[in-house]
Amino acid sequence: MPGHMMVPHYPFPAVYGMEQAKKALMCAMANPKIKTVLIKGASGTGKTLVARSLGEVSGKSIVNVPLNVTDEQLFGCLDLESAIKEGKIELQEGLLQRADGNILYMDDVNLFEQRMINGVIEAVLSGRVKIERENISTTYDVDTVLIATMNVHDSYLSPVILDHFDICVDADYPEDEAGRTEILRRSLAFDEDPDTFASEYADEERAIAEKIGKAKEIAEGAVVSESIARTIASVSGKMGIDGTRGDLSTANVAVALAALDGRSEVSDVDLEEAAVMCLSHRRKVVRGRRVDRMEKVVHSSVGFNTESRAIFKAVHPARDAKHGADSDPDGETPENSDPAAVADDSHVFRGKESEDIITKIGETFETIDLFEQEGAAKARGASSTKGKRVLKKTTTRSGRYVGSRFTEERNPDLAFDATVRAAAPYQIKRHKEKDTGMAVIIEKPDMREKIRETRSSSTFLFAVDTSGSLIIRNRMVAVKGAILSLLKQHYVKKDRVGFMTFNESAIQMLMQPSREVETIYRLLDDLAIGKRTPLSAALQYLSDYMSMYIKKRPDDDCYVVLVTDGGANICLDPDDTVTDPIEEALGIARRMNIPGVKWIVIDSEKKFDAVHHAKDLADALRATYYTLDDLKVVTYEEMNLVRTAKQRIQK
Repeated sequence: MPGHMMVPHYPFPAVYGMEQAKKALMCAMANPKIKTVLIKGASGTGKTLVARSLGEVSGKSIVNVPLNVTDEQLFGCLDLESAIKEGKIELQEGLLQRADGNILYMDDVNLFEQRMINGVIEAVLSGRVKIERENISTTYDVDTVLIATMNVHDSYLSPVILDHFDICVDADYPEDEAGRTEILRRSLAFDEDPDTFASEYADEERAIAEKIGKAKEIAEGAVVSESIARTIASVSGKMGIDGTRGDLSTANVAVALAALDGRSEVSDVDLEEAAVMCLSHRRKVVRGRRVDRMEKVVHSSVGFNTESRAIFKAVHPARDAKHGADSDPDGETPENSDPAAVADDSHVFRGKESEDIITKIGETFETIDLFEQEGAAKARGASSTKGKRVLKKTTTRSGRYVGSRFTEERNPDLAFDATVRAAAPYQIKRHKEKDTGMAVIIEKPDMREKIRETRSSSTFLFAVDTSGSLIIRNRMVAVKGAILSLLKQHYVKKDRVGFMTFNESAIQMLMQPSREVETIYRLLDDLAIGKRTPLSAALQYLSDYMSMYIKKRPDDDCYVVLVTDGGANICLDPDDTVTDPIEEALGIARRMNIPGVKWIVIDSEKKFDAVHHAKDLADALRATYYTLDDLKVVTYEEMNLVRTAKQRIQK
């Protein structure tokens, strides 16, 4: 049947490693209250393999949702044959109806339109699909489990969608030589003789199927105790989880884990494991705080997964207090915990060694999204939908066909399928009234034109102040690290990125905007350094350049990311000794108005420095303002670990 996976059967227990992913899938089969599972990982780590191998042990069919699926194919549409031949308005079966009682599978779910993902998740969680389109108004029930996978090196899923996944786990692909060798051996054996390979694991598959069947019976009668419920609430609260979806998912997964172990009572161990699977992807992140070198040394010495560490402390407060805030759950004190071992590296920037430091790139980190709106106080879960990640309606005939609408144009971009569906219910009547010899009689009210969407494009031009002031204050290393971190984000999102620098020696466009972001990595290593800052000239150059660029690419979302301390000390006229260079630069900034170009100013000064000329520059440009410290994303767990590290150092 179309839509069902017609591939050789790879045994579920033959998937090497992937223990967390396999356990998550078994939980979804054991407890009907678990409706959505997401497996994240890099390309080629076995996400798709483990998901598709679930069919045999679960006794269900895997219904695949292809990436180019239409709404009609997914949710159902008018049965044209019935409408034309008999005049009956009936629903033609869609993929969601085929998934009723089975497993719905979406590979690379992050590449689907957000509208479609929302529709699928809503149907799966509510158990009902409502269709209101063309001549159809109907609903039908669907009882299915959504299994989705995504490549972490591709585009992202918004926090809103992530929150709707009960379970989210990483593909724990073995990277050691023995593990990779075993995966290769099994893959070759399966390719050579799939049937013989499957028979070798038949007994293990039957055992897993029986285990899931028994767990399902146990889970039906399992009850979450009051103490476990309070612990779940405590863990969610301490991790800063918004809403109750995470709490409910944790309770359901804990019940499934206990049931798979043959127990009806949930233990602390079940709860800890369930919390890692259900809460990690819902955790809050904090913008505007960086972890300095001393904190990172202590942080790295913990040697314990940050999510598990935070959850362990919440679930086992007594044990954690007994072993001390600095010990791991096995009671072992981490090494290198002596604060004296953390060396002060300020001496490196003195004397001859400073020349070596200038060319280094600071530590990279996870960054915020520069698409955030200035001054927008967003609730958690809201995501920016600009740039390469956005689909825009287009009036041209290019782009993806996503829907249809009435049209009275003489030569429209005809949506033939929608037009025929609109005309279908009237064919019997029209054929009685008109003897045209046509199979389908289409009249003007039936005409539909295509609604098309195309992905918008974004351009980021990084303009970096490489004057001597950044070196004097030891900020160039941090600036390079921040730029590299931001570039990684734009490489993933496929933005166009350009790179220019300015100092007393020259204003240079080192790379015209392009998608070859990796080229900038090499440029960062070899930046030319000057003594003073010609900010006025740099702003004038940027104004001229972007005015021409926006004419060539009028549909782009263009951003200029200006990295500077705002400390101008050269006027447009180098011989001018009367004009204040900073005031001149601010005046130029206030007069600049390039339609379609937005400005982002990243202040290279330290956040708590007294003077911030870059803030005044951002106000003059009507730009979004960040300090380098604001760019760092810090999770709730990292903040807890840093707080603990500081307390230990103070002692």
